[in-house]
Amino acid sequence: MKNAEWMDAKTACTVLGVKPQTLYSYVSRHSVRVKADPRDARASLYSRFDIEHLTQQARRSRAREDIAQAAIRWGDPVLRTSISEVREGSIWLRGRRIESCAREMSLESVAAILSGFEVVDCPPANDTFSGTSAFSRAMKALAHETETAKPLRDLNRTEACQETGRLLSVVTTACLGQSHNGLIHERIAHAWNLSPAAQDKVRQAMVLLSDHELNPSTFAVRVCASTGTSLPAALLAGMATLSGRRHGGVAELSTLALRAQLDGRFEDFLEEYVDLDPYAFGFGHPLYPQGDPRAAHILKLLPSNTPGVRALEQMKERLAQSPNIDASLAALALYLECPEEAAVSIFSIGRTAGWSAHAIEQVKSTAIIRPRARFERSGAIQTPNG
Repeated sequence: MKNAEWMDAKTACTVLGVKPQTLYSYVSRHSVRVKADPRDARASLYSRFDIEHLTQQARRSRAREDIAQAAIRWGDPVLRTSISEVREGSIWLRGRRIESCAREMSLESVAAILSGFEVVDCPPANDTFSGTSAFSRAMKALAHETETAKPLRDLNRTEACQETGRLLSVVTTACLGQSHNGLIHERIAHAWNLSPAAQDKVRQAMVLLSDHELNPSTFAVRVCASTGTSLPAALLAGMATLSGRRHGGVAELSTLALRAQLDGRFEDFLEEYVDLDPYAFGFGHPLYPQGDPRAAHILKLLPSNTPGVRALEQMKERLAQSPNIDASLAALALYLECPEEAAVSIFSIGRTAGWSAHAIEQVKSTAIIRPRARFERSGAIQTPNG
């Protein structure tokens, strides 16, 4: 026991009567708050209030809608999938640990594995589309593709494979704002004038971001696909969701936070964004109480004495939370001296591979994803003007 308000993992497990894996599951669902142990950097402390609240809940039976409501946010997966899972402190793609995939595979290879194809080819796409951001260009490109696309359910296996590769190329060209040949990471290297070593780091980052279980954008893709739409329409749903500031947009805020630290203005940054949890700018992750393995992998690719890596260490100490994939992606882009939108482009292009796989898997089911709502009277609706 550390103090009256926080307890160590062994004590928490004893009070709850569970194994450590179950305790970590509670943390991932935001049922139990966690913080770093100031006396031991390798250990964590858990909220006594939350632990005692859970023990009281365990004594009561809960109605079905209560369970569903608790699960909808960082809860248990609400859909069955054979594509990826979070376990043992990492993300696994079709039974392969994601760090191994990052070391060995191209994004095209991962796209093939995730969707169950032998190989995915990405023919060059020429239309770059106008737009002030990578997100807007990608959404325009996908919207354009929906005009002539057939419903995903009407495609045979070969056609679905070809559509997957073609649309991955379309998104890449739109995000980069220019068209190139070669593998996806080679096209990015050409557009951003990267060395072979830098190119390989970008390749690994895209693989690390290719899929992450049922995150908000992937869930949106599956909802859309379940209605019988086309693949570009499903990908458009994912891209629109990813563009939100609390999802793919976290990479942008992570970059601002990192630059603030480098300029000695991090305290000013925290004051400006005082209403945000550190997760909003790249620190901590509910699914990884012991640290985001994807972030650790990326940071190992960078020299430990670089300004960005040192800045993340300082921010980690200040926040008592480890950097996640977004913060590490910001550090990678800074180290490689990539364009302003590099982080969100890497995220968008990489995640398109996973979205395609989830859309294809979802369309095999005849069920429409349609949760129920529980009405709660909350008074008159307030307009923005009162």
